[in-house]
Amino acid sequence: MRKSSRRCMRPLPLLGLVWFFSLSEAEAQSTLPPDVAEAVDAIFSDIDPGGPGCALGVVAQQGLAYGKGYGMANLDYGIPITTRSNFYLGSVGKQFTAAAVVHAVREGLLSLDDPIQRWVPEIPEYENPTTVRHLIHHISGIRDYLNLWGLAGIRSEDVNTDGEILTLLARQKAPNFPAGDRYLYSNSGYFLLGQIVERATGRTLRQYSEDEILHPLGMTRTYVHDDRLEVMDQRVVGYQAAGEGGYRMANPWNFDKVGSGGVFSSIEDLVHWDRNYYTEEVGGSGFTEQLRERGVLNSGQALPYAFGLSHGGYRGLSTIGHGGSLAGFRADLLRFPEQETTILVLCNFPTANPAGRGRQVADLVLAGHLEPLPETEPEEDPVDPEGPVELTPDQMDAFVGHWRASMGIEVEIRREGDRLVFLQDGGRTPLSIVARNRLRLAAADINMTTSRLRDGKFMFMNVVQRGQEFTAERFEPGAEDASAQDFSNVVGDFYSEELDVTYRLFEGDGGLRLGVPGGQEVRVVVGNNDRIRVPFGTLVLERNGDTVVGFTVDAGRAAGIQFVKVRG
Repeated sequence: MRKSSRRCMRPLPLLGLVWFFSLSEAEAQSTLPPDVAEAVDAIFSDIDPGGPGCALGVVAQQGLAYGKGYGMANLDYGIPITTRSNFYLGSVGKQFTAAAVVHAVREGLLSLDDPIQRWVPEIPEYENPTTVRHLIHHISGIRDYLNLWGLAGIRSEDVNTDGEILTLLARQKAPNFPAGDRYLYSNSGYFLLGQIVERATGRTLRQYSEDEILHPLGMTRTYVHDDRLEVMDQRVVGYQAAGEGGYRMANPWNFDKVGSGGVFSSIEDLVHWDRNYYTEEVGGSGFTEQLRERGVLNSGQALPYAFGLSHGGYRGLSTIGHGGSLAGFRADLLRFPEQETTILVLCNFPTANPAGRGRQVADLVLAGHLEPLPETEPEEDPVDPEGPVELTPDQMDAFVGHWRASMGIEVEIRREGDRLVFLQDGGRTPLSIVARNRLRLAAADINMTTSRLRDGKFMFMNVVQRGQEFTAERFEPGAEDASAQDFSNVVGDFYSEELDVTYRLFEGDGGLRLGVPGGQEVRVVVGNNDRIRVPFGTLVLERNGDTVVGFTVDAGRAAGIQFVKVRG
């Protein structure tokens, strides 16, 4: 049985254009004026009432100003979404892990500057010492275990233990980069933080979070989901669209890993979480300030990323928040701390765009505080407020090609008929065209602005992802001419001790192909400088003279993984 605690309600003052209602254990009744409620609801009017949808919460002055569900939480039984529905939060849950770490630090149970091997000696000691603080800010360089899973042929729907993840991480001979040198988002860091909390406190991350944070705040229906067979109150199911209409489940049924995610919560429970940001009833004085502390690179550069939260801005106001996604779930928490207003959008279908919807809600409830939208000069490319901009095929083709980000990640943009798609690590996601030189990838909260046309192609791109800015440059991977190339020196079996798997390069129909775990075969594109492009990343051949002796795999958040040729 889960412990219960009494919820203490307090009177809520008024703020600007926001109206409040009293939240009770029964269905809440809104006092939002009809015209404002209608405008907010219109933001979700595209949601099929009989399909998956979203829950909205507007939290202001420490109370729920407006909350409503749109669509269905469970299609099998026709259960509608409400403010009590429990959604998988994805990476929004990282702030709970970070809070548990800070709480344990303030209790003297560990230090942010502890080498991680003090608590997880399974992880190799790399050239640059890696600390708890490095994990918090995604600057450890430790490869992302979700990427490693895919490379090793492990499916997320398989049942995997924490010990198996630790074993996989322990086999990695090197990080993506020396600790503190760069920022690169890594779920491994927060998974390891969960392990560190458990070993430092003697309680699981779930037990410690419930005992010290969640239950004292009245969040008795929030689950740190470390038991895949657990019965959960008001659980929401994730979905994706199916061909010919309808939906299919896209739910992480067997995924019970915590730390990097794993939190289920509802709008009503998250109100209590947001309140503590201001009251610090859990954690004590200075707790929130610690959670707001930005990461700093070895170079001295301060990062937007803090403790499971990222600093940003919207229309002249400071924000701090986080997004999350896994399987069919998408979530966004956007806080305007100076206005004591937070927009929560929790959804159970992958194209929901909670970040975009949340900002549209903010446009309404913070209208008196926001700067006007910038006026566009006539010679610039306007953004259509009513929807995506329509471009000619030639204008869309200016985006098409291969792009390499400043941290080495390679992606591709393709045109498929009248739309553009984004390809990375085998995934395909539609792009929204918001101006002639601007794209948006809503599912990952990425905005891309291109510049410098040459021969009808954009050459450079400025990218903003969850408040983090970086650049990307067009590159040519090299054209494939399978009929003219001799692959006899390339084909063979290649083994990775780091992944404990064997890949096979062989000549097949249409040229060189790659066999990966699970019997899958993929076609490759052979580029210049011994670089081979595959759907999940890039293989970089290693030679001894003219003889290929191995390759390394660069796959986004897991780079430099070594493979040695064992049979040729």
